[in-house]
Amino acid sequence: MVYELDEIVISFEEIYKGLPKRLGELINAPKYEIKSLTEGTIKKIFGEDNLPIEGVFLISNHTHNKMLYVGRSRNLATRIGVDLRATSREQATISYKLTTLKDDYPKLETIRDAREYMYKHYSVQMIKVPNENERAILQIYAAMKLGTINVFNSFRET
Repeated sequence: MVYELDEIVISFEEIYKGLPKRLGELINAPKYEIKSLTEGTIKKIFGEDNLPIEGVFLISNHTHNKMLYVGRSRNLATRIGVDLRATSREQATISYKLTTLKDDYPKLETIRDAREYMYKHYSVQMIKVPNENERAILQIYAAMKLGTINVFNSFRET
């Protein structure tokens, strides 16, 4: 099966073959503390000013050296630089999830508490992945390979 996106043709087979390499790129990408990542900082990291930066990212607890969440976005600068700073439940999905894991995080009662915890302990690695289908497949592949699918990553249908 072949998909056409923005005149780039990439088959499932091509994506599949490249998954181990892309996962390696992601886990070997530089780590940035979440607290330091603003929209402007992310654009500078990738050397882009105005264009949305499409990609996949990995959130880890650098204090405990544990990979937690694999995400994807059409605009990494907005998703990471803005959404991870959010305090509303609709936007702050990871922060909110932390507040529900009472056995692991008993002191995190509010989204603000969780966000502050993330700022102290979490880092992000990210890579550019311009193709939408590749982003989706890589996210699921990486979540399964890295074991993040059990807590933070969920691909359940509603």
